[in-house]
Amino acid sequence: MLWALVPVKQTDQSKQRLAKVLDPGEREGLVLAMLRDVLIAIREVNVFDGVLLVTRSQKAQMVARDFVSDVFMETPGSDHSRAVTEANSYLIERHHAKSSLAISADIPRVTAPDIHQVITNHNRISLAPNASGEGTNAILCSPPNAITPQFGGSSLRRHVASATAAGLLPSVIHNENIAMDIDEPRDLERALADLPPSFTRSYLQDSGIAERLKNYNVSGTTGVLQDSVAVDHRMSTTI
Repeated sequence: MLWALVPVKQTDQSKQRLAKVLDPGEREGLVLAMLRDVLIAIREVNVFDGVLLVTRSQKAQMVARDFVSDVFMETPGSDHSRAVTEANSYLIERHHAKSSLAISADIPRVTAPDIHQVITNHNRISLAPNASGEGTNAILCSPPNAITPQFGGSSLRRHVASATAAGLLPSVIHNENIAMDIDEPRDLERALADLPPSFTRSYLQDSGIAERLKNYNVSGTTGVLQDSVAVDHRMSTTI
């Protein structure tokens, strides 16, 4: 049995690295829009036996309610790695999962064919890196606990090393849509240029964020956007 696993932090605490350009409400709205886009892509794959949302966020649960089979609330204070580790154990014990795909909730350009690419090239461990080639935006494991997740920083190298130490040969799948996460202000700039029609693109446009960012050099900002964030009129963050 193959399950998809989507971890989401508390939405009001997410994306702190975007604080220079987005206020807390905007960051939360962005997180929820990206989550919806990722869940749509997962639903369109049509190969998963179930989808597990891993979060303590009530707002994320509301957005995901029509897309997921189950919700797992990680131990309070858990980081990304621990949350995925706990969720994998839950999948094995509760749902008898044989494989799990842990995929980032902040990759709004991902499509069903992108996810199919990871599954098609899978043996025991499959890894899809982020744009820098250092982080890991998707990890498919058979069984789900084949290796311990070690997200953050140069996680791809650590995941490859863990797989090798366990006698497994990992597949590394380079996919530009899975690689395109939104963590930094420059990622917003790229998203506005590259994103096809989606909930994320609509949110950035309808909220006024896209128009506001046109007037600034996002990549080179050193906080000048914070002043504009404080004075701009805000729309509701309800997605």
